[in-house]
Amino acid sequence: MTHSDDRVAAEMGRTLLALYRAGMQVRLWPEALSGRAGARIVPGPSARRRRSAVPRSVTGSGESPLQALCAAVERLNDRAGAIVVRLD
Repeated sequence: MTHSDDRVAAEMGRTLLALYRAGMQVRLWPEALSGRAGARIVPGPSARRRRSAVPRSVTGSGESPLQALCAAVERLNDRAGAIVVRLD
């Protein structure tokens, strides 16, 4: 595993852990015909029990599973009205 592969795996793990802690379920799948990946984030049972509004599911796609997950998270933030500041 190269250094960049290791960093991608670490970022993917952090993202999935944060979504899990928020009570969300993540489904990732490859799109074999186009060579891309897709992701779907749905509220889990613990997210439904909270008194706030139940978030709806979102989907995203990208060249890799991490890009698909990032696209889905961006759509989730847009739906929630979150203001996200990029720290590049």
